[in-house]
Amino acid sequence: MKYVFAAFSLLIWSCTTNTKPNSFAVIKESVLQLTKTTTKTHDTSALELLLIAKHLVNINSLDSNIRVVLHYSTSHNFLNKDLYHGLQNCYLPCEVAIKLSNAQQFLNSQYPNYHLIVFDAVRPLHIQKQMWDELDMPAKDKINYLAHPSDISLHNYGAAVDVGIIGDNDVLLNMGTAFDFFGELSEPKREKEFVKNGKLSQEALNNRLLLRTVMMKAGFTTITSEWWHFNATNKVTAAARYELIE
Repeated sequence: MKYVFAAFSLLIWSCTTNTKPNSFAVIKESVLQLTKTTTKTHDTSALELLLIAKHLVNINSLDSNIRVVLHYSTSHNFLNKDLYHGLQNCYLPCEVAIKLSNAQQFLNSQYPNYHLIVFDAVRPLHIQKQMWDELDMPAKDKINYLAHPSDISLHNYGAAVDVGIIGDNDVLLNMGTAFDFFGELSEPKREKEFVKNGKLSQEALNNRLLLRTVMMKAGFTTITSEWWHFNATNKVTAAARYELIE
């Protein structure tokens, strides 16, 4: 079912606790409440069933304009294998899903035909550990791109998302590197240097800045090592508010 709201009033949505299994509630200005019940289909993956049971929200039930291509559900990733066993949908805690939906609305206010695309969202802890173990890279370098097995990542709570932008004609905007590029060119902290020395084009920087602007306006924060990664909150708040997906 597709929900239609008054223009940009959704920017002040907030979540409420709902104890009914497999459901969530969204409130607009404490006046309008919408409730969506997630139904299970015959082709639902085992991981998807787990995320539904944890009361996470399918982002496309809030905003069908957001595209989802989970790279870890394909072989197109740094380990060249399907780690999510066929999961196709992006699931997030309610508050995080609303922030991402708001980012999409901010993007569409400037570029009506543009779409956010989700490369990764919830990452179960056991899969994070598998990534660490199987990535053939020195630990001192690996720590720049993956959480250490002894650490908890915001992805493990669904409190971080990896995203890009699809532009006109359904073309992925040039960001200077691919998603999950393990190298210095993916680092936001050095972008001005890379533009100056010709390693990063001004077009790619502008696209990164657009992505960063709409995500930060919606309440996300950035990190210094990956242009695609955005945090919805910090680890202390995530641990207090969201369930760890193991």
